[in-house]
Amino acid sequence: MTTTNRLCYTVSKRYIQAGTTFEINVKILLADDCKNNICDWSITADIYEQRKNGRFVWCAGGCCHEEILKRFPQFKMFVDLHLSNHYGAPMYPVENGFYHITNSSKETAINYLRITETEYNLLYQAEDKQYFKYLLYTLGIVERWKRESNEAIKKLEELTGQIWENPYKPENERFTLKLTDEERTTITNRINEGYYRPEAVQARKDEEKRKAYEKKRAEIINDCKKKQQKAENEKRVMLAVLDAGLSVCNVIYYDHSNELVFNWKDYETKVTENDFNKFVSSVNRSLLPAGITFKMK
Repeated sequence: MTTTNRLCYTVSKRYIQAGTTFEINVKILLADDCKNNICDWSITADIYEQRKNGRFVWCAGGCCHEEILKRFPQFKMFVDLHLSNHYGAPMYPVENGFYHITNSSKETAINYLRITETEYNLLYQAEDKQYFKYLLYTLGIVERWKRESNEAIKKLEELTGQIWENPYKPENERFTLKLTDEERTTITNRINEGYYRPEAVQARKDEEKRKAYEKKRAEIINDCKKKQQKAENEKRVMLAVLDAGLSVCNVIYYDHSNELVFNWKDYETKVTENDFNKFVSSVNRSLLPAGITFKMK
């Protein structure tokens, strides 16, 4: 058999549903068509509906996995591997997997990672992504992914009559899951030190909760102090204008720029230039915010 770095198999089947004839064209692919330096699995379909004039018109396409499995149940191994790389690992297994374990439903996480309920319960205890990745290896999940992909490769080779050859050296591949010796040692040491014991994990969660509380409390106090200072500055400025015998109806203080502006409204009585200059030259600046500037429109 010939070798190829792009295994592709297509098959068609016609079926009748609710009195209408359909044709489904399924495509199974192991390749790197996106040029990501890693070969991925995909199984997609295009479905056509036969009209009264006998013509088949496209009506659906894409994953269509439910419909594919109805017509080709033997393709389940390929559906399970859809968007996984040729090592069998799902897309971003640590990042997406950890997210689903901690945020999504159990069913979603199990389906995405292709794991058992027992494995889910163990992974659910992972406190961080590094330990999560460690468990993927030590529970044998990564190795099982490889076996599943290898079995699918053999099946696709039988269907196509070709032998798949990886176009990339392992060191040149991207988006591959790796657990370095350093990472393994770090996690092993943490386990031996009791870092991941339930009581230690709970203690860290309690500490994080306490820190979050203290941070939020400090933010509230600081925000209120800023608002109080802003109100105090505006009070001092407006009282200085009023005490100088001027109207405060056409004066505005911009706290963000520390600027007092006269005659900012066209429809209000305006302060004269003489009164403005007199105010600027005589006002007791020690009573005002430091660095304040004055402007007349």
